[in-house]
Amino acid sequence: MANVRKPLFCLALIVSFISPARAIDRDHYLELRKKMAERVAQKDWQGARELLTEMGRELPGPTPHFMLTVASIEARLGHTAEALQWLKKYTATELTYDVAEDDDLKGLLAGATGQKIAAQMKERSSPVTNTEFVCTLPQTDIMPEDIAYLRSGGAKTAGNFFVTSIQHHTIYRILLPKPGSKECAMQELPLSAEAKRWPTLALSADPTRKALWATASVMPGFSGFSKEDEGKALLLEVDPESGKVLHSFDPGTTGPAVLGDMCVTEDGTVYVTDSIGGGVYRLRGDVQTAKLEKIAGGLFSPQTPVLARDRKRLFVADYTMGVAVIDLARSNPAAKVNYLPHPDSVAVVGLDGMYLSGDSLIGIQNGTEPVRILRLFLNQAQTKITGTRVIEQSIGHDPTHAVAVDGWFYVSANVGWNKVDDSGKLKPGEKFTAPVLVRFPAKSSGK
Repeated sequence: MANVRKPLFCLALIVSFISPARAIDRDHYLELRKKMAERVAQKDWQGARELLTEMGRELPGPTPHFMLTVASIEARLGHTAEALQWLKKYTATELTYDVAEDDDLKGLLAGATGQKIAAQMKERSSPVTNTEFVCTLPQTDIMPEDIAYLRSGGAKTAGNFFVTSIQHHTIYRILLPKPGSKECAMQELPLSAEAKRWPTLALSADPTRKALWATASVMPGFSGFSKEDEGKALLLEVDPESGKVLHSFDPGTTGPAVLGDMCVTEDGTVYVTDSIGGGVYRLRGDVQTAKLEKIAGGLFSPQTPVLARDRKRLFVADYTMGVAVIDLARSNPAAKVNYLPHPDSVAVVGLDGMYLSGDSLIGIQNGTEPVRILRLFLNQAQTKITGTRVIEQSIGHDPTHAVAVDGWFYVSANVGWNKVDDSGKLKPGEKFTAPVLVRFPAKSSGK
């Protein structure tokens, strides 16, 4: 008879509803993951199980990937009941997984419990549509990574949308379609050749300075860059009319950096994240004398930062872990990173764009299956995630980021990341199709 003793973290998770917030040591966790890979390569399943136990103690909460990994190891050890229990936990997140194509797990489908789990996962993949179409963009190959909106005057005046372009290394002004048309107009800002050297990624409007903030980074593996440019990244302040780069800031990292996401607060403070270096940076005060300072490190793949309502904390979508929390009064790049606690049934990984909307976070979850747009409900103090609701879940939308404008969230979608390889080139047989803007109401109709 197989050993049926469950790992300690397994017992704890079964009785827990909301995972406690914990800090995580990135270097230690990566070392455990490396050892885990070695055990798997050696087919030492018991040793892998023991390492998973230790990794589970380090995690702020069990991620969907962690749940599947535990299920696989338990299945390898012949612990069918435990493996099914972890698959049930994965299914509760409302994500899907093709168990039938997994050599470790497909044997679990033989029983009634496994068949029920597979049926539930299939049901979870059904489309959910609560967005409405706005327009297509006229140029198919721009890959509009981020979107911003800047008013031309006061709070009640009209303004323009802007998007960055991965493929063309520039910024486009987007004009909404005239009545009867389904296509937006697009005008490229006249950026200097120096500003267009690398792919443009993050984009945010700065209403205080009436400017745009954008990032440009040499994407790892992307082709077409000189050896001297490898690993470089810049934060740029851009005039939205002339395209002139007003100021430029270098994160000053010792290794490669990708400044991939950012936000600008009402007072003009800029927060920007380095998705491969794991750092979070801040720029505040007079841009003539300000410096891009590192305020946090140790994240795994930080994406969009969001200022909490109390303005004392910064939420950061950490792609593989969850929603990180940075105490701005005690910001310290060497400190361990804390994460928002959440129910085990709420998947908070794979978040790219993330935005505060009342007592909820809007998340563009493009790193999961299925891809979703979520509303993550927060408690009143905004110290934990209490639940979630799917806003959009449809095949092929490929959303990345959003911007709030006049009671709506506008989302850049069908961006094309799923059509390019690691070098940024189209995959064989693929072609770009028109990017789209969709929108949904910012106000929630309740839980």
